[in-house]
Amino acid sequence: MKQHNQVKEEEKNYSVPNLERALSIIELLINHQQGLTLAEMQEKTGFPKSSLFRITQTLADREYLVKSESPVHFTLSKKFLHIGLSTLSESSLIENSLPVMREIRDSLKETVLLGSLIEGEGVLLEQVLGLHPFTFMLQPGKRFNLHASAPGKSIIAFMPVHEQEEIISAMRFEKFNENTITSKERYKTELKLVQEKGYSFDHAEELQGVHCVGAPIFNQYGYPIAAIWITAPSARLPFNDFDSTGCILKEAGLAISRKWGFNKQKNTLQA
Repeated sequence: MKQHNQVKEEEKNYSVPNLERALSIIELLINHQQGLTLAEMQEKTGFPKSSLFRITQTLADREYLVKSESPVHFTLSKKFLHIGLSTLSESSLIENSLPVMREIRDSLKETVLLGSLIEGEGVLLEQVLGLHPFTFMLQPGKRFNLHASAPGKSIIAFMPVHEQEEIISAMRFEKFNENTITSKERYKTELKLVQEKGYSFDHAEELQGVHCVGAPIFNQYGYPIAAIWITAPSARLPFNDFDSTGCILKEAGLAISRKWGFNKQKNTLQA
């Protein structure tokens, strides 16, 4: 026990205070996507203002933070998105997905999107714009909720149970309208349906008049690393079309998954 405590004490001596502060600032800004001023960061962290100034300026110089004026405040840059993507695989998820996404866009005429979970949050990675005069366009890097979105359901439904439970237990189940799922029990029932069908949908659960249908993308081990989905006005994507559209998205997800070495026959997950 004495030796264990000695090792812990030695490890503590190797810590770098300013590096720990920089990481704390990054973690703080993850939860404040609108950005924070130096004064606000100082209030929340208790760090000296001079230290905060040097650290934030260094992070901004290295393009990890975006510095905005009037008033001066800092937000996380898209550089973290690229870092997160690089951990998924040596090959590019976006590059592997784009040809399939374009095929789906040409077939369904709607905007096709690609997203993943990064640090427990849904993040839009890429999109291929639809062909209609009115179509949806979102910024890559935009967060999406997990309980009322097709991609969130697609990914979480095929996760190992312990990971699934961990994510669900942290959900707030914010109610957007009368269609929103607001309980863990109903959400878990929905996930079972996604497993059975191989695709998911958002029946105007966040935005009235907007429907989404999506499907998971697996790596070679059968783990859901991302989701592909379409977003359209409910008039162009009515509930009655969810099954036919879902089957198309399911096959698209499997086509991308095969590029990662996924073999449906050898995998135990329901895809």
